[in-house]
Amino acid sequence: MNTDKHNSDIDSVPSDVLLGQKASLIAVLAIIVLAIGSVSLIDKRTQGLNVGEIDDLTAADHFQQGILAIHNRHTPDVIMHRNALEQLGGSAEQVRLLKAFTQAMADDVQGAAESIQELEDTTDETIRTYIYYIAGEMAMRQKNYPVAVGYLQTAIELGENLEPPCLPAYQLMASLHFDQGNMQHAMDAANRVAEIAPDNANIYRFMGMIQQDYEQWEDAKAAYRNCLDKDPFADYRDEILISLGQISLKLREYPEAKTYLQQAIATPQVLALRAESEFNLGNLGMALDQLKQSLEADPQQRDAILLQGTIQVQDKQYNDAIAGILAGLDYHPKDDQLMYKLAEAYRGVGDSENAEKYIALSEELRTKRERFSKLNTDVIAEPTNIEMRLELGRLAEEIGKPELAIGWYQAVLQIDPMHEQAATNLNRIMIEQTGGAVIQEDTQVPLKPPTPILPNGANQTPGPPPVVPTTPPNAPVLPNTEAESP
Repeated sequence: MNTDKHNSDIDSVPSDVLLGQKASLIAVLAIIVLAIGSVSLIDKRTQGLNVGEIDDLTAADHFQQGILAIHNRHTPDVIMHRNALEQLGGSAEQVRLLKAFTQAMADDVQGAAESIQELEDTTDETIRTYIYYIAGEMAMRQKNYPVAVGYLQTAIELGENLEPPCLPAYQLMASLHFDQGNMQHAMDAANRVAEIAPDNANIYRFMGMIQQDYEQWEDAKAAYRNCLDKDPFADYRDEILISLGQISLKLREYPEAKTYLQQAIATPQVLALRAESEFNLGNLGMALDQLKQSLEADPQQRDAILLQGTIQVQDKQYNDAIAGILAGLDYHPKDDQLMYKLAEAYRGVGDSENAEKYIALSEELRTKRERFSKLNTDVIAEPTNIEMRLELGRLAEEIGKPELAIGWYQAVLQIDPMHEQAATNLNRIMIEQTGGAVIQEDTQVPLKPPTPILPNGANQTPGPPPVVPTTPPNAPVLPNTEAESP
């Protein structure tokens, strides 16, 4: 987000980088953290598997490969190695652990809880670690976030000396901290993931987006480049190239921006960003051509509208600028930079009244955006501060970013599940975004099975062990009580 005074310099025409990332980052976390597919169907397809058709691995090898499959969250491979262990007469505890993971991934809460309870007396360090990880997974899926953090922290502490350490516990911990607005803790967990799995491209993408949110441009650029180095043909390649282009524009590295953006598919947004780089490289004709293509494909493209207005004001085409920016404000009614550029155009035609009106509106919104930006950084040091998160939600609404407001209100509810104002605001936004329709979401926690007892026999377990939470039917999404932190 550009916070330069008045935002009037064409070199600082932004791509709305800061405020546009949080919503897409949530999608990235879903890719890192959640597995997809029907485990029961996969299980049927792999039952009765002949080990000789797979390889010559020993039972110990199959268990180790099963653990690595858990790290990759690849349920079919976990099932394959579990079945191989059974056929080879491997450890019943190891088979049961792999089974508990597949049950948790299939949301078979009853089955996973029973499998965990059968392992309560285990002395195996690996099994003990992954029991807590699976319990954390179950708690997170049941939206019991404080308990999930406790389980995952225990898994991390128990598994730190394993080779490799418990990677999925760090992945989930990064996700939970991000959702709560604890960005430094999320980065710490993400860095640990990168240490354990240096070829994990997605975690570099995750780190890059956090660093981009906090305007750590060079760090974000390095993370994105690492991501592309690890997986140059990823499905999200274009998103990374666009982010690299946006960062290069912020750093006024226009040749680099052009190089990145030329590799991305020519969407209206990409065309607008290419136009910005061409304009700043002095290629006005090419910039205008790219702008025309962008606006023809999408008249609502904000970056194109702003750049076109900037060029028109610079060329003293004030009436054209006024018409174009007013149309843009219909699509982006809370954009302070469009308002400021409109004020410049009105000043150009001698309309002081409208110029002052839009200057004042622009300043008011800009102040809120700057406050929002500052709070995004300050909140890092306040991991349980509800008021800061509530203010961030309100500010996000006021500057026209409802998707970010949703994230911050949800962060409040993760700290205080019964916070009435956050719940009210969240429900209102969700209803507004569906055109007034009532959203039928699963806001009830399903009936839980009997609570399994997690292992507590070894001295290395920090404090009394947590237990998988039980919640009666028709309870709120998050329970009132919190498990004792390990």
